[in-house]
Amino acid sequence: MYFLSSLVSVLILAGNTAFAQQLSATTDFKGWFNVTEFPDQQKENVTRYLGEALRTAGADLYPHFRHRCQASQVYSTLANAQQSSGFIRPAKPFDGVHFVGESFVSSWAFDIGDGNNGLVLVDALNNPDEVKGVVLPGLAKFGYKGSDIRAIIITHEHADHYGGVRYLQDTFGIPAYATKDAWDVLEAGDPVGPKGLVPPFQNETLTDGQELTFGNTTFSFVHTPGHTEGTVSFFVPVMDNGEKHLAGFYGGGGIPATAKAMGQQIASFEKFAGKAKEKGADVLMSNHQTQDNSIYNFDLIAAGVSVTNPFVIGTDAYVRYLKTMSLCVRVKAARDGQLLSI
Repeated sequence: MYFLSSLVSVLILAGNTAFAQQLSATTDFKGWFNVTEFPDQQKENVTRYLGEALRTAGADLYPHFRHRCQASQVYSTLANAQQSSGFIRPAKPFDGVHFVGESFVSSWAFDIGDGNNGLVLVDALNNPDEVKGVVLPGLAKFGYKGSDIRAIIITHEHADHYGGVRYLQDTFGIPAYATKDAWDVLEAGDPVGPKGLVPPFQNETLTDGQELTFGNTTFSFVHTPGHTEGTVSFFVPVMDNGEKHLAGFYGGGGIPATAKAMGQQIASFEKFAGKAKEKGADVLMSNHQTQDNSIYNFDLIAAGVSVTNPFVIGTDAYVRYLKTMSLCVRVKAARDGQLLSI
């Protein structure tokens, strides 16, 4: 008992009051999360695909394997805790590429090199408040204004990605780009969107294989349904201290619930992996920090620790990343007892 009270005192003095409060002589288990059960799992398939995903990921991609194949499936409470909403310092991991998001969801601004501070914004967080309180102040840190945004790309039709778009449309007259499937949902009214959130209105429609050049920057789009019907992914060139790279940006990594959508997502990951190999994509970027380790990469860059930019993982690793994500979908289907047609 003396040890316990002393430990609590030390933790409080060290500023870890929250953890100290968890230490007690008794335990109330009501606040604990339960063991995740998979009563219908296909055990042989779980073993097969989990092992294949682990081997594909290798040591370098193990954190991504662990997040998508294990934590988000077996320990979802812990996985969700890793992306609680919170402030992240705006960051510039590449020349003209700016992170202006938060810890739950990312927003990226790409300088298009038009000589007039023109930007393409990818996603706009949850709502107008986050645009005003996170995105715009983040842009200001790098010398940009909301009126510098020339286009907004909506990666898919979930509110954490489109929530702030309408404010930007109404305030600055910025056109928004999304796939037809995404626009169909938004125009009909997002059935799972927050009550009172006004969705964006349709401006421009993205198609599979489309290339769009803004200023001097070309985005190559790929329709990748699965996470949602309207998910779009893209490739875009980025520069790191004058060295050219190609970023792959997958638009929806969360695993869907139905067998049909899982099959779509598996096919989409494989499709994007093929194009990534063909194009030589060597940079991993995403719209959630849990999917590209961005906030930890920012820390390495800020500290001057990494010899190479940690976002640059190489083409082989990026292709393996996508294949690992595809296998994690198969793992989830097997755990749930879903029968896939792919």
